[in-house]
Amino acid sequence: MVRSTMAGLSGKGEIRRLWLSERDLFMQHLLRLDPLTRRQRFGTAVNDGFLEHYATTTFGVGGMVYAYVEDGVVRGAAELRGLDDLVAQTGEAAFSVEDGWRRMGIGGALFSRLITAARNRGIRTLYMTCLPQNAAMRRLAAKFEADVVSGYSDLEGVIATGGPTPFTVLDEALDHAQSFATLALTIQRSLWPTRLLARAFGA
Repeated sequence: MVRSTMAGLSGKGEIRRLWLSERDLFMQHLLRLDPLTRRQRFGTAVNDGFLEHYATTTFGVGGMVYAYVEDGVVRGAAELRGLDDLVAQTGEAAFSVEDGWRRMGIGGALFSRLITAARNRGIRTLYMTCLPQNAAMRRLAAKFEADVVSGYSDLEGVIATGGPTPFTVLDEALDHAQSFATLALTIQRSLWPTRLLARAFGA
């Protein structure tokens, strides 16, 4: 079981699913990525406009996002795409971790969450693509025993996820419950100033 709380890595951070209302958190994470990390994530140089558009299309029927969240800020994210075509039983995984939060095990924890989510949705094969010089992604692929195939300008890792089990279903259900609780608390806190103001004026 992959624990959502990252106490062993950082006392302040947690791994959890992001929801549509938290899309801006994901977008701000992408915009903070340095040029090299952007190229490693997308395989080419991308500008802010591209990232803003990408973030708006990520949360939908065909995709989901898990994130490493620290002090309310997303510092790492993992995306699972292909949920709109479950007949193929394949999905695509992608990762990004900000400079300063690497080599903490965040990528591995995110990937474990993604594999669990994929298994529970009938995705039996996960693909991940990276540039040959992306050592972090190559280490991640090796950790999860991916079969790596060299392409013309990139590497493709193929991972067999296995099927769902009562354990994986319960694991994700607990994670979703925690994610919802965190989201609800965040929304409640955002409304506190409005409520205090209303009370001050007798509303």
